[in-house]
Amino acid sequence: MHKQFAITLSLLAALALALPATASDEAGHEYSPFAGMPLIMLMHNMQYYAHKLGLSVDAANTALEDFYAHELEEVIDAVSEIQDYEGIPIAENLNKTLMPAFEQLEAAIDKGGREAIDAAYNEVIIGCNACHAASEHGYIHIRRNHTNPYPQDFSRHD
Repeated sequence: MHKQFAITLSLLAALALALPATASDEAGHEYSPFAGMPLIMLMHNMQYYAHKLGLSVDAANTALEDFYAHELEEVIDAVSEIQDYEGIPIAENLNKTLMPAFEQLEAAIDKGGREAIDAAYNEVIIGCNACHAASEHGYIHIRRNHTNPYPQDFSRHD
């Protein structure tokens, strides 16, 4: 039974990662496929996009930085809709810890300075850990990982 649950959860995660961060319905209204997703799945997606964003920063690939920053922002927006999780003020903690760092990263990407982008990305990781600490989950510690486990080339091709 546990194995079936793990397989089902893995398939759901793969499906969620395959979806674009925003989509449009038949009337052209945008919506997020992340809306209503359980917090654990949102955290999984946040880690996934944050890591790919970090690899894009490492490769100085501005197109991918923009792309993954947008994808990460969509997940952050979905997490910010969770006011309370088991008595923990998720949205409040996120807005105090991660959002200021993410906004600085967006501004750095817009300006284009490599050192500033790299430093701002590091602050996002610090913001993740600060949010975990504020949410009584400090034992979940994120670190920057420069290793590419994906069959994706993050170098520029323009």
